[in-house]
Amino acid sequence: MFLYDWKKIWDFTDGNVHDCYLIFKMMTNNLIPQNRYDSIYRFRNADFKGASFLVHPDVLLFHSYKYTKREIAQYLALASLRSFADYLATGNITLSLIETPVTIDLFTDNRLLRIENGIVHFIYEEVPQEKH
Repeated sequence: MFLYDWKKIWDFTDGNVHDCYLIFKMMTNNLIPQNRYDSIYRFRNADFKGASFLVHPDVLLFHSYKYTKREIAQYLALASLRSFADYLATGNITLSLIETPVTIDLFTDNRLLRIENGIVHFIYEEVPQEKH
């Protein structure tokens, strides 16, 4: 489970999708900067924890080479609109289009998202669990 605050990430990076991706990668892998020249050094003291969530951030990160940083940023932004309380109560990992403050045209070309019957599905959140 990955908890983050998209607004803090977006504001801290001034909307730079590459830096948003670096923060996501740093938080998912629990990375610390190796030295002051490390690309994540400037994020070392910032707190990006929040109530937004991803259930399988590691799977998204593993497959991130297939997608643009813009697609990943859109994925994180839309995922941040989901209710964590609703997820805890029902296990719902989708987002209704009614809850999105932007028009559907802005993310219909995103390969990480699937839209069916007015519901946004996050493809790496619907990863089947491994049988033990």
